[in-house]
Amino acid sequence: MDRQSRSSHRPPRRRSPEDASPAASQERADREFRREIEMRLQVFVSSEAPELELEPMNSYRRHLVHNIAKEFQLATESRGDDRDRRVCVIRTKETRVPKSQAKAKLWDFGSQTFPVNPGLHGVRLALKSDGSIELHEGADTRHILHERLVTARQIRIRNGQIVVPDDPNW
Repeated sequence: MDRQSRSSHRPPRRRSPEDASPAASQERADREFRREIEMRLQVFVSSEAPELELEPMNSYRRHLVHNIAKEFQLATESRGDDRDRRVCVIRTKETRVPKSQAKAKLWDFGSQTFPVNPGLHGVRLALKSDGSIELHEGADTRHILHERLVTARQIRIRNGQIVVPDDPNW
């Protein structure tokens, strides 16, 4: 069998993520960012907070956030300068979760409690979009649905938020 006929029987080579075009990679990153922002806005809308200030981001991502926030009937404003420029979303009387988002997953573990060792000054925890809970150092805020300083010895995850025994929704 010659070399040409052997190679024609090989399965086609699968494209690895490194082979993907920059445009495809950007589209994938945009979809992931959009899902993350939609989940964070859904958690915000279900909370009692009057506003949510997001982390600093570039102008393109701020533009995406402004557009996504419109779907939730949220007001937005950009705050900060240069590299510290961020979007703040503000609740309005018309604020709601869009029908297209109504079935999105909000993490809620019911009455299950998670032990915490808060130390002397508390510990900052983050609930991530995949349902995991981690120590939050503040540097990487991607995929974070909710974060807070915890001084209690246990927490629960209710309606996409970290709650402690003193909270009314405990």
